[in-house]
This record gives sequence, structure tokens and C-alpha cells, in this order.
Amino acid sequence: MKKTFNALALRTALGITTAQYELVKPTLELADSMSVTLAEKLIKVGIADKATARPFVVYYLAEVRSGAMAYLKEGQRGVTFGNGNKYERQVTRILSKIFDDVQAESKSSTSNKPDKVKALFTKWQALSASEKRRFTTLQLKAE
Repeated sequence: MKKTFNALALRTALGITTAQYELVKPTLELADSMSVTLAEKLIKVGIADKATARPFVVYYLAEVRSGAMAYLKEGQRGVTFGNGNKYERQVTRILSKIFDDVQAESKSSTSNKPDKVKALFTKWQALSASEKRRFTTLQLKAE
């Protein structure tokens, strides 16, 4: 028989106290929304993918990290820090934080059918914080 959880039972099963969760929750909320928010800001100024954003990130790191300019090299794909370099890893990390979730989401939608989940999620985003909490509470009670 499948075990059902409510919020308290789930936290207990995972070994998380309410106090711990309340401390961690703001960071999780930030992480959950951060990459999409950052990507949306770049898309508004015409930077819609990693390839377009890469030169900006390279320049940014060269400008703000002391010593980074010394590692710049002209390669086949333009100016870069070179493979395996710590600055190149930072470029990859920054680009991944901004674009990985957004690009994975856009690639997964392959059919021309209306996406019911996407429509529901759009409606979910329009809810106020209190409506979202109420919905979550009702969902937990239903399970």
C-alpha cells in the first residue's frame, strides 16, 4: 500500500525540523526562481542563449577578477580563458546558472498541442502568496 504524507509526516521522514526548514526556505525560494528571472532579464535585452551571453560573461570576469586578463587567449571560437582554467569554469558556471533551466524547458516542448501543465503553471504564477499557500495546504490534505 502506498504511504501518503502530510507536511509534518514528510518533514519527519526526511529528518527536517520546522525551525531548520524555515531557515532554509528563503534560500530555496530564491534558487527556485533565480535562473528564470535572470534569463528573462537577459532575454529582454536581446541575449537569449549561452552563446550570445558568453562574450559578456568573459568580459565581466576579465574586468572584475584580478589577474584574469592574463589568462585570455584568442581561440577558434573567439576570446576565451582556455580549457580547464578556473576563469573558464566560472564562465561555464555563470552561464549554467542563468540558462540551463530555461533552455532545458524550451527544448522539452516538442509538440504543437497546447501544454496543459504550462497553462496551469501560468495560472499558478498569477496567484497571490496567500492563495498559493492555501492551494498547497489543500493539495497536502488531498493526498
